[in-house]
Amino acid sequence: MKSVKWLSIALATSLALTGCASKNQQSASPNTNTSQKVTINFINGFTGGDGVFMKKITDGFNQSQDKYVIKETQDKDHYTKFKTGNYDLVVIHTVNLKTYKDDGMIQEVTPIMDKAGIKASDFDPAGVNVATVDGKMYALPLDIHPLTMLYNKDLVSQPPATYADLVKLQSQLKAKDPNLYALGVPSSGLVEFYIMTMAAQNGINLLKDNYLNFAQPELADALLSFNKMIYKDKISPAGLGLDGEFQTFMKSAKDSNAAVQSAVALTGPWFYSAAKEKYGDKLGVAPIPVLGKQAAVYGNAHTIAVSAKVKDQKVLDGIAEFYKYLYTPQNLIHWAESGQAPVHKATMDYIAAHKDQYPLSYVNEQQFKSFATPVRVYQYGEQIRYMNETVFAKVVSNPNITKDDIMKELQTATDKAKQIAATHP
Repeated sequence: MKSVKWLSIALATSLALTGCASKNQQSASPNTNTSQKVTINFINGFTGGDGVFMKKITDGFNQSQDKYVIKETQDKDHYTKFKTGNYDLVVIHTVNLKTYKDDGMIQEVTPIMDKAGIKASDFDPAGVNVATVDGKMYALPLDIHPLTMLYNKDLVSQPPATYADLVKLQSQLKAKDPNLYALGVPSSGLVEFYIMTMAAQNGINLLKDNYLNFAQPELADALLSFNKMIYKDKISPAGLGLDGEFQTFMKSAKDSNAAVQSAVALTGPWFYSAAKEKYGDKLGVAPIPVLGKQAAVYGNAHTIAVSAKVKDQKVLDGIAEFYKYLYTPQNLIHWAESGQAPVHKATMDYIAAHKDQYPLSYVNEQQFKSFATPVRVYQYGEQIRYMNETVFAKVVSNPNITKDDIMKELQTATDKAKQIAATHP
């Protein structure tokens, strides 16, 4: 109890120090003479609501000591800016980490971790996995943002844990109102999370010779499950478009689905704030149900990597100091305030002790044990593009699609993935 009490006091002190974050896209701490300080240029893509919370952290670091200054840039095109600019630190999604490592743009962080007194064991194993390429850590893990289940407590008495639960829920909802559905399956948007979660839940290994091997009968069967949800079991309305899983949950779908509403949304955690604003205490959050053979969930993750250009020992020492500052519960808790799920164990313990304050972070951290780390291949986003933009839409839009039809599309997707893999340096 004493440690929790101390941590709460430290957290309050940290919040008082950091104050309100600036809305500037690039800034250091206000009213600070930086002329004698070592500058660390940090770029990320946190241009949404999460950017304010990262600014609390960087401003807090700048105000905590007199030797270093973080100059933070938040830019929606931060990957391009990093490649062409002069930046020391960069936030990289785990799906892109191998590409940046293989292109020689980032460096191994173990020596910096040693300087900061940070160990791999300080993080949840899932966090270590998202930051590791070819057996070495090329970044420090910040969070994991998995597919998340939101549910409307007015329509759901107990969050569904299995596919059978969803079918049962659908029967109950239809008895009340024919416009009510258990969930919504989108045709675009978060479909990568749907594809890869279903692959993981069915134990399908997609990695082959540095490319994504989609042309597997087991994957065709798994994808047909989404078609079944819509046209056979009818737990989802047909014809949903971009982010349809969330739009139906919010009862804001368009055109022919304008009147429908879903009780559950399998969606991204970034939608939580909007749902909370609408439903308040009636909003529930829970792990993804088992739709296949086993519990598993796919998602992405933020990591903080160091540019390969950084050779100046003073800058490297400053980065080590920033890491040391960041990975403490009283500072990293700001990231949980944004709705993210930190992978730092001590911060996770704090969240568990205050789970009513951080319900989204707490639930998603419970999913770490079944988290399916994205497959490590070069240019992952390009290798999976055809699946995201074409294949999934065909699966969920055609009531008469067959397994053979899907296999042809999966072969095309695999051929495209091979072509991308062949560009590996």
